[in-house]
Parts: sequence; structure tokens; C-alpha cells
Amino acid sequence: MQEAPQPFSFVHSNRRVISAWGGIDKLTDLVKEAGVTRPVAVMDAFFKDSELAARILEMLHGATGARPSFHFVPAHEPDTDTVEACAAMLAGANPDLIVAIGGGSAMDTAKIARLLLSNPGSTEAISGFGKTFKPHASLLIAVPTTAGTGSEVSESAIAGKANSDIKLIFRSPEMTPQIALLDGSLSVSAPAMVTAASGYDAVTHSVEAYVSRASSVMSDPFAESAMRLLGRWLPIAYREPTHQAARTWCLIASCQAAIAFNSANLGLAHAIAAPLGAMHHVPHGLANALALPAIAAYNEASMGPKAAVVASAFGTPSAALGLSRLRLSLDLDLSLDGFVATDEAREKVAQAAMKSGQVRMNPRQATIEDMRAILESMRVPTGGAVPGLAI
Repeated sequence: MQEAPQPFSFVHSNRRVISAWGGIDKLTDLVKEAGVTRPVAVMDAFFKDSELAARILEMLHGATGARPSFHFVPAHEPDTDTVEACAAMLAGANPDLIVAIGGGSAMDTAKIARLLLSNPGSTEAISGFGKTFKPHASLLIAVPTTAGTGSEVSESAIAGKANSDIKLIFRSPEMTPQIALLDGSLSVSAPAMVTAASGYDAVTHSVEAYVSRASSVMSDPFAESAMRLLGRWLPIAYREPTHQAARTWCLIASCQAAIAFNSANLGLAHAIAAPLGAMHHVPHGLANALALPAIAAYNEASMGPKAAVVASAFGTPSAALGLSRLRLSLDLDLSLDGFVATDEAREKVAQAAMKSGQVRMNPRQATIEDMRAILESMRVPTGGAVPGLAI
């Protein structure tokens, strides 16, 4: 007889996910359906003066009869200054529709800034967990242009505290976009390294959510599907940028992984990635790529039956081997030394990583000595082999 499932809490505050190649053209009908009249678009600075920005302007103007306001988010990872600049623009526009288009930076910035409209105060004041917020009345539509963060369906966001090495985490169901519009054609223009790094971020989301201590019968199917899709399609999207199936499946997988981690949380890779980003400005997806194979080797014996599922998803005998080979195929098999050059700096990363709430979600409970050993392993590119780990 099959055992009863373990108790779980599953959260999914997004209302609607739409996927179609060329699906950005559906924006007109979605806006008309909503009956809004004061549109704003928040986009990555990459798209300023682009054909896409011109299309968005035309669609929003045609659907609402009003000329939309635009805000372009700077290219660096968002911080409190970035968010507050966006919030000031939104407050002036008084929008009833916000369309966030871009990678995680644009979507996270729009999500936090929108929350500030109905919860006045500083950006830092609304960071953290377990807080109750007043919802904003606007419709938020998120359109990812990279397959990575899954911000289009998650109720969390991250922004740095300006002029510091502190990362602030925001979480509220009131922040989740109501509609996620997945259009693989929009990711074709992403530079190859963005496709690789953001894709490996999605891989990390899927793996860590799947083996998390908070995973459940509800989150596991999303995480497993995301792993298998990314294992198959991410290398193709990297090598063949215009491959329609690869681009579409990677976006869907990124979305699935985010639905999973929204409830299941993450693990040691994200615990390490946060200080790597805050202290050493390592792009988030790359930070996860530096960490995940070593962490998979560290976790493997504690994954139970899930170890074989992860290995199978990436087509190898072990999870660590599969994730190492995938990283190599994406040209992300790099040494941590290129970003964190001294023993003293690595020790600061280890100490900061141990403070993350994701440490307790990891299937194997890490000590500071374990964290140091993982960081030491990250100094050596694997060449696609299982990482060496002196534990």
C-alpha cells in the first residue's frame, strides 16, 4: 500500500500563464479585455529605442487610446535606487496597467516598485518575509525575455541595498504578476552568455526545488519537468539561438521551476550565489553555475531516491556529473578564482552564505567547514567531470 503523502503548503498566486511563439501580439487583446486606460511599460534598458519598445508603444496605445509611459531599468542588477526611481515614475503615471518586459532585473524592479505605490515608505522597509501588504489595483503583466529567473510567476524579488553589499529579499503574494506571457521569440536576441547563465539559473531553481526539504507532491512535478526540459533544450538554445522549440521549452521550464521554488524554496547554491553577487558582482546565473555541480556532489548521498531522478534528467549516472557536463556545454565551467581571488574573500563569502535561510532547506545540513570545502571545490573547473570535494 502506498504511504500517505507528507504534509505540504503549496503557493501559486499567479492567475494565468500564456505561451505562444509571437505571443507578444496577444498583449493588445489582453489589455482590451482588462479595460484599462493608463498603461505603463517597464523594460530593460537593453530595449530602449528598439523595435520591441516601438511595438509595445503601438499596442498599448491602440488598446487603451492613451499614450503609454515608459521606464527603462538600468543594465545592472536592481538596487534600492533603481526601484525607487521606477516607483517615482509609476506614482506620477498613476497606472492601472503595468507591463514588465525583460529579464529578472526589469520584472523584479517593476514588482517591488508597484508594491511601493500602495505601501508608501522606503524600499528597504518593505523587504523581508511575513509582512502583510495592501495590494495595488493595477493589472501587472510580466513578459520574460530570458529563460531564467521565473520572476513572471513568483511572489519574490531581490534588490541590493544601494552603496552596500547587502541583498534585500522581498516576498508577498501581492507582488506576483497576474498574467505571465511567454514568447520564445523575444529571447532570440539575448546574447549567448545571457542565454547560458540565465538558463543555468533556471536549472538551479529546478534542481534545488526538487531536492529541498520543503519540496512536496505538488512542487515535485513542476521541478522534475523543468529539469528534464532544460537538460534537453538549454544546450540547443545556446548553440542555435533561433531554434523555436528550444527557446519555447526553456521559457516554459523556467516558469515551471519558479512555480516549484515559490513553495519549495532553494538550497546551498543560492545561499552562495547571493554573497557572490552582493560582494563580488558575479551575475546571478553564473554564480549558480559556479556552485551547483559541487553542491550536487555534496548533496547526492542525502537526496535519497531523488538522486537517480536528477541524474536521469540530465542523462548521466549521477546528478553531479550531469550538472557538470551541462555547465561545460554552456561554456560556464570557470574557476571561482576569477571572481573571488583570496582566502580572506572566500571566507567572507562562506560566512555570509551560512546566514542564508536557504541553508536549512538544503537536503544535507551544511556546516561552515562544509561551506569552505564547497567554495574550495569551486576554484577548480571540472572539464565536465564530477567535482572533487574534500569532505
